[in-house]
Amino acid sequence: MAALLAHRAEHVVSLEIVPALAEMARDNLQRAGIANVHVRVSDGSCDAVPEGPFDVIVLSGSVADVPQNLLALLREGGRLAAIVGQEPVMRFTLVRRTGDRFETTQPWDTIAPRLVGFAEPSGFSF
Repeated sequence: MAALLAHRAEHVVSLEIVPALAEMARDNLQRAGIANVHVRVSDGSCDAVPEGPFDVIVLSGSVADVPQNLLALLREGGRLAAIVGQEPVMRFTLVRRTGDRFETTQPWDTIAPRLVGFAEPSGFSF
């Protein structure tokens, strides 16, 4: 995902919670000659991201709800793309920041594995 975004952006920050995957991403990006991506071992669900604010934030897996900590990192006019919901129904969700307001659209249903570290909503149980 970071390699694809790198072709459309001046600079990409990629957060990976698994150190071995972060190292693999760095190696693959270097072999591909992509130099405008910074891969950092970090938990995007709770860690501060000092490189922000961002024009675009893309989550490469699903989350139960749009993460408020990531919305706070959007620059004016910035967009966040995520897959939001619970199986069996998840929606591609695009959020655009305008001032202190966030406009959300959900144009289609989809499904994706859950991102590690992001909170699950409490469920009903007996």
